[in-house]
This record gives sequence, C-alpha cells and structure tokens, in this order.
Amino acid sequence: MKIIHGSLSGLLTEVKEGGKADGVRVAALMQSSIEGAGIPRYTSWVIVSAPLDWETWAEWRLVVGRQRAEVTDQGFCAPQKLAVLTEDKLAEVRRLDRGFGSRDARRRARGRG
Repeated sequence: MKIIHGSLSGLLTEVKEGGKADGVRVAALMQSSIEGAGIPRYTSWVIVSAPLDWETWAEWRLVVGRQRAEVTDQGFCAPQKLAVLTEDKLAEVRRLDRGFGSRDARRRARGRG
C-alpha cells in the first residue's frame, strides 16, 4: 500500500516518528507523452519516498512542470528549461530533507554517488 502525502513535512514527520525507515529516497523523474499533433510533451516531478513497513511506503510528489519538447536538428528532445528547473527543485527538496538525511545524501557522503 502506498500512502500519498500532501506535504513533504507530513511525510518526513511520519517517517521520523515511525522510526522504521532509516531515511528517504529523493529522485527526479521526467516522462514524455505524445500530444494530438504528435509532439512530445514532458512532465517532470520530484518524488520523495520512504518504506514504512513490509508492504507499505509513503510518497510525496511535486509536479515541477510540463512543457512541449524542443525541436533540434536531431529531432525532439527534453526542454532544457524544464530540465534545469527540475534540477533546481531537486536540490531544494534535498536541502529541506537534510535534517532527516536522504539515502542519496548518505551515499554521496560515503563517496558512492
């Protein structure tokens, strides 16, 4: 079962108070879909998740934005503006969860990321 939180602070509070998870996972995701005119449209998210129990986890998602693909000489590609905005939001969320310690942050501290 997945528990969807409306706020990052709510997810972090549940994980901290539950004591079963040793951290959260922070990730960015960009997905493309085809619009009616055949032009890809990209949607970007920042996702924070944490296991709570054997078959239960908590998740919070932030929709960063949606944009049509950029057209280059090589064809369609993800919009650079959306990619930069996604990286900025990812860094912001990682700063917010720093007090708890994301798995990504611990991996970087150990020299694995």
